[in-house]
Amino acid sequence: MADLVGARVRGFDTLPEGVAGTVRHGGQTHEWSTWADLLEPAPGTEVLATYANQFYAGTAAAVRRTLGRGSVTYIGVETADGVLERELVRDVYRRAGVAIEDLPRGAYLEWRDGLWVGVNYGNEPVSFPVPAGARVLLGANPLPPAQALVWKP
Repeated sequence: MADLVGARVRGFDTLPEGVAGTVRHGGQTHEWSTWADLLEPAPGTEVLATYANQFYAGTAAAVRRTLGRGSVTYIGVETADGVLERELVRDVYRRAGVAIEDLPRGAYLEWRDGLWVGVNYGNEPVSFPVPAGARVLLGANPLPPAQALVWKP
């Protein structure tokens, strides 16, 4: 794995209930407590996020390695609110030129077996990007909470 991501996992940590660590990315600080890989990047690997406190302050938490015509991004921390991970994954898509759907929290969209499946785990109705001419097989759009929407392009 180290050859692929450009970093070695030299250890990991979890924190006890009620204790939080912090990680920095792009001038913002995010809390974590569930999981933290301690990364040792190889030369040429870009550090995207670093731990900001505890004994591993300054240690890499997320890295990106250019490989061939693309790159590999490794996120070794699970933040409390998921904002860091969302930002880093969105950056991967932006760099690849892939369109990003900006669905609200709790809404999921998946392509599976020739069908689009939208699920709403949120508290408010969600409008999914069902194109004109698509055949809705299950549900309604906007989709009420605790419901699924299935359509065929």
